[in-house]
Amino acid sequence: RVIIEVLYRVYQCSRRRSIMEAINIAVEGCCHGELDKIYETVTFIEKTHNTKIDLLLCCGDFQAVRNTADLQCMAVPPKYRQMQTFYKYYSGEKVAPVLTIFIGGNHEASNHLWELSYGGWVAPNIYYLGRSGMVQFGGLRIGGLSGIFKPHDYHKG
Repeated sequence: RVIIEVLYRVYQCSRRRSIMEAINIAVEGCCHGELDKIYETVTFIEKTHNTKIDLLLCCGDFQAVRNTADLQCMAVPPKYRQMQTFYKYYSGEKVAPVLTIFIGGNHEASNHLWELSYGGWVAPNIYYLGRSGMVQFGGLRIGGLSGIFKPHDYHKG
């Protein structure tokens, strides 16, 4: 699987200051719980570009799987039910090196994220936006909607 490595530079102008400040944001597609690989990639980008990533946005299928019970609640074929590395961050064994904000996708441990339907911290430095949510970061407003679009079910309510 190819990890999407997209680096955006977002400029924001503070009302208190007239200078432009840069915020470096890395954007990841579906991460499928492979946080170690993603954070290694972020570190590689930081070293290669001699810059600091301020924020990581994960855009679905985050798979915040804490334990084997969570695996049983995932809507995926059994062959894809794997622990990956999120549990290390949840348990405190590791700490995310960059603030990480994510939305849920269609392959989540639904029992875990339903506990945080309005959003919240799933681990130190890792924040879930909830079913829908918005946060402010460095003067930038970030919003997200979890889930998927299914045209067949869209008008069912």
